[in-house]
Amino acid sequence: MKRKFFFKRMWYFVLVMLIPTLLLVAVITQMTYRNQTRQMVQTNRHSIEIARSNISLVLDSIMTQNNYITGMTRTSMVLNKALQRQDLSYTDSIYLRSLVSSLNSMVNSYDYVEMVYIYLDGYDRALSSSNLVNLSTDDLNGWYGVYQAMPEDERTCIALTQINVGMPSERNQIVVCSRMLSSKGCVAVILNVEHLEEMLNLVISDNQALYMMDHDGHLLASAGDPDAEANIQALYGQYFAGQEVSDTLEQNFQFSDQHVMLSWKQYDSPSFYIISAADYSMILKNLGNRLTPMFVMMLVALCVIIFLAYSNTRRSFDQINLMLRMFEDAEAGRTVARPAHKLKDEYDVIMNNILTMFLNNSYLNIQLKEKQYRQQNAELAALQLQINPHFLYNTLQTLDIESRKLQDDGRISAIVRYVSDILKYSLTDPQKSVSLQEELDYLKKYVEVQHYRFGDRFIAYYEVDDEALDAEVFRLMLQPVVENALLHAMQGLSRRGYVKVRVRLLGDFLDLHIIDNGTGMTPEELAALRTRIADRNSRSIGLTNLDRRLRLRYPGLDGLRICSIKNFGTSVSFRIPYKKCRNDSDLSGQ
Repeated sequence: MKRKFFFKRMWYFVLVMLIPTLLLVAVITQMTYRNQTRQMVQTNRHSIEIARSNISLVLDSIMTQNNYITGMTRTSMVLNKALQRQDLSYTDSIYLRSLVSSLNSMVNSYDYVEMVYIYLDGYDRALSSSNLVNLSTDDLNGWYGVYQAMPEDERTCIALTQINVGMPSERNQIVVCSRMLSSKGCVAVILNVEHLEEMLNLVISDNQALYMMDHDGHLLASAGDPDAEANIQALYGQYFAGQEVSDTLEQNFQFSDQHVMLSWKQYDSPSFYIISAADYSMILKNLGNRLTPMFVMMLVALCVIIFLAYSNTRRSFDQINLMLRMFEDAEAGRTVARPAHKLKDEYDVIMNNILTMFLNNSYLNIQLKEKQYRQQNAELAALQLQINPHFLYNTLQTLDIESRKLQDDGRISAIVRYVSDILKYSLTDPQKSVSLQEELDYLKKYVEVQHYRFGDRFIAYYEVDDEALDAEVFRLMLQPVVENALLHAMQGLSRRGYVKVRVRLLGDFLDLHIIDNGTGMTPEELAALRTRIADRNSRSIGLTNLDRRLRLRYPGLDGLRICSIKNFGTSVSFRIPYKKCRNDSDLSGQ
């Protein structure tokens, strides 16, 4: 019971305290998730903008060189002489060196810029940021092949090339070509992929990856992703194939083992994509860092709830037990001590009020119960004594008949002795219980007396479990049923009658049956008998007497159960709780 109320009270406290906390945690989690997602998008866009700015500086320098070369006639003249292998004047040589220095300054300014070339169509030579190079033997960086493959309608292009293929020094490079505005030719910039990726690594955070991808889905450079090649192909096939993107876009994407937030932006000239991917595990990590204090607080709240539920339940049951002890003391007539502590809560107020009321009414209640007990005891005694006059009258009549025969062979003295024992047994205190063995001994004496009246017209036999002989029963429990069988069931019977007394121990109960093969009863007669037995105002004795005593002594159990078939016999049964009888020696020993 205490455990039940403990869990009930704990559930109440959970509803009052923990559920609002859970709702608060849910709201905070939702807000934190949205903020982290927003920050993830901002981080992606910021990384894209930084990478774009760094690359723009290089590409803008290319456009500057393009405009510089095509916008000045002297530059075009000097460059044509140098590419045609003509002798240059001192002034032209100085001018050419200044042009090379200008190209070399861009290489020195950016670690990932490896070489810059200026080329005019129709020549087999090009001017680089270091010197003049021959195309037939010095196209080591593959830029000329990229330029030759450029469509006529494109102003700029970007492509990934490989140099020193099959050699230990094999590496990737990015070639950016830009056509000249007024002359036929191009400015080409060679970007070192390894150094470019080092620059990209500087602009990303943990759990983030950055990609550069051309319009054909080729990976130009990446940072923060060891599986960049496979992931960029998956991205290209789903989002970028055949699309033109004018602004930064976001999209959730599932890699093979990662759930990421994608952000991408298209670079216009040359056209390629800068893509940033942030792993959602970063959100979970930040959520964990923020929610850990909340979960600790919930755990503390749960501990407080358990403590409050336990302490309240324990205090309530302590107060209830105290009330019960006070009631028991009052009922037993002992002095009832008032609680020593002062009034603190509603339990103390209730206890004091109940105590005052109980003490004022306890005396009257005790008197009423005593009166009821005496009335019940008197009724039991009266019911038991109703048996004696009827039996003694018939017995004395038998003695009178026998005495007239004047042929005493010891039978009359035996009858007198049995009657004396029966009378002594019947008039003993009815509240004092006896064992089943004693009740059977009395019953056998009664049957022997009846044999003097009826002779051999009936036979009585007994079927009793040995374990049931020490059971506690009340006096004169079996005799009324046997007497009813002998006086009514055997009356007018042409054959020998049989009366069987059967007692079995079934679990915690004694099952008693008295069965005869007498005249029996019709259903109407049986119904009338049951009605007469159930009538509390009935003045009949015998079965009615026994039924009342059974119901008074064993409340809650059924009384007599009677079954009968006309010309076949009658069965009377009842059931009482099994309790081992305690004799006087047992009581004195204790």
